[in-house]
Amino acid sequence: MSEYRDSLKNKSKENLIRFEIAKVTDIYLFQDILKEVYGKSPWSNTIFWLELTKKQQSQYIKAVHGSEVLGFIGIRIMNTDAHVTNLAVLPKYQHHGIGKQLLDEAKRFAKNRQCLTMSLEVKKTNYRAVEIYKNFGFYVNGIKPRYYKEDKEDAVDMFLILEES
Repeated sequence: MSEYRDSLKNKSKENLIRFEIAKVTDIYLFQDILKEVYGKSPWSNTIFWLELTKKQQSQYIKAVHGSEVLGFIGIRIMNTDAHVTNLAVLPKYQHHGIGKQLLDEAKRFAKNRQCLTMSLEVKKTNYRAVEIYKNFGFYVNGIKPRYYKEDKEDAVDMFLILEES
């Protein structure tokens, strides 16, 4: 884990956008970002707290410019899979490659944890996100019918083989 933290520190000196490991105190920022992106947050503060306090199983990384958090990604390690639990970038910073950079950070973290794959679910109607993930190297594994509780929407189940990427 310290190897990953060191790589984050070195990377932050190279770019205007820096990547930092999130803390529990970032929960409200993450909630605000999710509300701005989706209109509401699908996750409670308690769920975020559980994710952020299980450092052996989960890691959240935030993209920061100056003092502003532009977006974040959450990864949960499950055996040899790094599951992307959340990825959100503020709308005014979308289309600038920040989501891809966050995915790159998550992939680096997953490889450091000896994961073989990354996985995620995305709403079937979120066509732009599905294309971003495909361009990043994710494959469609199938459809999970009525996966999202709030609107019963189907999810596209996707995975990335880390050795191929």
